Amino acid sequence: MKWGGCAVVLVTLTALSCSTSSRRPPLFPEAGEAAGWSRAGEPHRFDAGNLWQYNDGDAERYIRAGVEQLVTADYRYQGKAETVADVYIMRDSDGARAIFESESAVGSQPIALGDAGRLYGASLAFRQRRYFVRLVAHDPLPASPPALLELAQAIEAKIGNQPRL
Repeated sequence: MKWGGCAVVLVTLTALSCSTSSRRPPLFPEAGEAAGWSRAGEPHRFDAGNLWQYNDGDAERYIRAGVEQLVTADYRYQGKAETVADVYIMRDSDGARAIFESESAVGSQPIALGDAGRLYGASLAFRQRRYFVRLVAHDPLPASPPALLELAQAIEAKIGNQPRL
């Protein structure tokens, strides 16, 4: 009887250890990792089956391109300006490329970010491997676009830490 309880504890601790060690690194920077930026709340996740709850009207385009998951987080710049960061995790890099190339380039300028990127003033989009990223500032940023680029570069670095599939 004594050893049975120990075995259960050992199995439970082993299972917990394995599940935490196999977790992926975070996709979003924490406070201090992007100058002036702080995350407002925890990220939200959507998969292909419920993507319409977040991206109603455009979810089908992402599903056709092979979206596996969307992770989205709200950020504030210097405690004021609100920005949404969306990271679409696609089945492969072809899906990220398809979504990026389907976005209008009108009024944008190319930026050196990920595999390809565009800056639109108060928003930007880039693709990196199987990830498609969009940042949209809902309030005017005091130092836009450099502030938006700072957050995007921090996300780019986080994606670079993700395991390759």
